[in-house]
Amino acid sequence: MAAQVLKPLPKAELLWASPREVLNVIQAQDCGCHIITATPDIISKVPLLGKDLRQYSLETVQMFYEDARAAGFKLV
Repeated sequence: MAAQVLKPLPKAELLWASPREVLNVIQAQDCGCHIITATPDIISKVPLLGKDLRQYSLETVQMFYEDARAAGFKLV
């Protein structure tokens, strides 16, 4: 809606400020937003969009396992 209002104004750009979740980045793109401001935390998660959830889950478990081993914990 806002992007349509700005269409006749070629020098105007639509800004999406302070997204709270990665989904907001997709929503901003889908609604025709020109600029989005985001925290480093949100930006770091953008590459995860579209990632295979099974693979991501396995990587997360592996990371916890390696952290536990580095801390000296052992599975018995």
